[in-house]
Amino acid sequence: MSIRSPSNTLEHDIPSDAEWPTDPDASTSISPSTPPRVLKPVYVIVNTISALRACLDVLTRELTLPPKWYCKAHDLPLTNTPYASPQSHLGALTHPTWAPPLLFNVPKGTPELYVDAEGISLSRDGELSILILHIRTANFSQTYLIHVHVIGRQTFNTKSTNGLHTLKSILEDNRIAKVLFDCKMDSDALFGQFQVYLGGVIDLQLMYLATRNGGGRYLPGLGKCLQLDLRIPWEEQAWVDAAKDKGQRIWRPKGGGTMARFNDDPLHEDLINYCVVDAAYLPRLFETYNAILGTPVSITTHWARRFGKGDWDERILSESWDRVGLALRPNFYEGHALNPWWIEDDDDDYFYGYW
Repeated sequence: MSIRSPSNTLEHDIPSDAEWPTDPDASTSISPSTPPRVLKPVYVIVNTISALRACLDVLTRELTLPPKWYCKAHDLPLTNTPYASPQSHLGALTHPTWAPPLLFNVPKGTPELYVDAEGISLSRDGELSILILHIRTANFSQTYLIHVHVIGRQTFNTKSTNGLHTLKSILEDNRIAKVLFDCKMDSDALFGQFQVYLGGVIDLQLMYLATRNGGGRYLPGLGKCLQLDLRIPWEEQAWVDAAKDKGQRIWRPKGGGTMARFNDDPLHEDLINYCVVDAAYLPRLFETYNAILGTPVSITTHWARRFGKGDWDERILSESWDRVGLALRPNFYEGHALNPWWIEDDDDDYFYGYW
């Protein structure tokens, strides 16, 4: 592993050139419409306040963020208005999801922010150790491993240099699309431990089910989706499998590891690879499913047709919303391994259904 910076903000290429398979046909550009092969994911470890502020500044610079439009719509002075989330500024909007899409001029297109989390028994009752943010735009691609265990609650209330954004405000804003795979436990941990209520979520696990017309009774894992739906060269797939296996040996109790290793600072190299490799492939998986579905999944659909039961894009967004809402329930538990669109009839025959 090559380390390009000796400071607390560690920027790496993984793995070394000798470990990666060569691919002369792989594109060097990053285009949402033609996702390249993920040959060298770049990551930054964020474990200090200064590193976190630098991360927020990158998010502010690279993502399509709407604070300027928001202030213009309500005649608020941009320089004097600390931007949090819509519900904290407008009493008329009891929840930002109910805002008309034209009010905020929500950008359409491929999501730019992909989110994952790791920790100890990840839930409201466990501990969120690492928050993984993968930024993917037309001209930029990078993964941030934010060490929540080290930084603490300041992870979510530290402001960017311009004073307009916090990580909490970005994660809660429904105008900013975030792609997660099976968001239930991530959202439960974020809200239960830090009162961060995810907004603008698109759940890739639900997109997988939609591409199979509702899917089967049980929910797939991310590894299965990558194997089934991404045409990854076998050399690359072998490295991905090895990275996941090495990481699991460290944290899985059944393999002699412990989840507490996610709290280590510095993180073990195998845990870093474990965290980074999944996030790096989320954009390609999203593009693959979007292409199969035909109708692009966009958060503007959620605002325009929140209570509809029509096309798959509506259903994916509505169910994603409901999954995040599980964090508000007093007795939420992890045992939700069944397809939400699978119904059991009186004859014990199973078939696809929607609500």
